[in-house]
Amino acid sequence: MQRLEDWPTRLAEFIEARQERAFSRGVSDCCMFVADAIEAMTGTDPAARWRGLYFTDKGAHRLLRDNGGVVGLCSLVLGPPIPAALAGRGDVVLIDAPEGEALAVCLGGTIAAQGGKGIIFLPATAAKAAWKV
Repeated sequence: MQRLEDWPTRLAEFIEARQERAFSRGVSDCCMFVADAIEAMTGTDPAARWRGLYFTDKGAHRLLRDNGGVVGLCSLVLGPPIPAALAGRGDVVLIDAPEGEALAVCLGGTIAAQGGKGIIFLPATAAKAAWKV
C-alpha cells in the first residue's frame, strides 16, 4: 500500500466525517475505523476480506481469535509492529481500551480512536506499538 499524494487532506476529511459516527461492531469498530482511514489515505481497503463477516461481539472475538488478536490481525495486513515512538501521522497504533487492546490512528501529537459515540482523541503517549502505513 502506498499513500496517495493528497493523503493528509484525505485523512483530515476522514476524521472530520467520522467525528460523531457511533461504534458499531463490524462497521465502525476499532479495526474497521483504522481500515477506513487507511483506505482514505491509500485508496486500498485492507479489510476487504473481512467486511460483512461479523456484526456481533461473538463474531468479532472469533475473527480476532482466529487471526492472533488485534496485534496479529494488524500485523497480517501491515507487517510487524514497530515501537510506538516511531509512529507518524497516518500510522496505525495500538492502545489499551476498557475492553482490551484496540487500534487507532496517529495524528501526530494525538491519536484518533473509535469511541462509543464517535471519535475520541488521546495523547500520542497512549500508544503501545505502531504499524507504518
